[in-house]
Amino acid sequence: MNDQQAYKFPVKFEDVHYIASLYTANTNKVNELLNGTGLKAGLHFFRKPIVALGLIQYKVSDLGSYNEIILAIPVIRAYEKTGWKNWLDLYAGFNKRKGGQYIIHIPVTTQQSVDAGRNLWGYPKTLQPIQHNFINNKVETQLYNVANQPLLQISGSLGAGIPIPTMQLMTYSFMKEQLIKTTVNIFSGMKWKLGSKLKIQVIDSADPIGKDIIELGITDKHPIFTIESKHFKAQFNEGQQIS
Repeated sequence: MNDQQAYKFPVKFEDVHYIASLYTANTNKVNELLNGTGLKAGLHFFRKPIVALGLIQYKVSDLGSYNEIILAIPVIRAYEKTGWKNWLDLYAGFNKRKGGQYIIHIPVTTQQSVDAGRNLWGYPKTLQPIQHNFINNKVETQLYNVANQPLLQISGSLGAGIPIPTMQLMTYSFMKEQLIKTTVNIFSGMKWKLGSKLKIQVIDSADPIGKDIIELGITDKHPIFTIESKHFKAQFNEGQQIS
């Protein structure tokens, strides 16, 4: 039985601690990572493209409990216009939404999550140890390689939180060389964390995720903003092939 037969859509995530930070990044590196995808950077801040770093702790879900780190680029299709209005697109309905997340790296801590992510949505998941410690407003995250050697550390404080309207999510990915769009319904509140001071430390610069983070230029800066949901609830729908 394959994963598409084993899971019924939508795939549900009932209790998740979700932290996502946005950083300004190196334009040339972003373009390199998107080369050949038919996608381009969708969000900019002072003319710099944005990348997103997600730290996620899944407590209750159809895929079990596991930890995850996501490095993604908010993107639009290559023929779409860039501009400040793309920030407003974050709150557009799915029938009008242009922008989505294109995942570059997504290590997770269970084989079940790897298999489902790859087979259901084409996400490039890898199996790696991750430790998340989210205590009050403090974050300590470590990523390791398969030999349990440290690769990456993300740490710092999140700052005060202001409630914001819930944003629905969308991703772009590839399955069998076909571009897939997946919509994600969110059913929980979010907070904008003011003055977030999360910093990324790369320990192994030869590892692919460490190398990309360094070349994106996001190691020695704080995020422009961070969003947190302590009891994130979502459902991932079946991906739709688009031309």
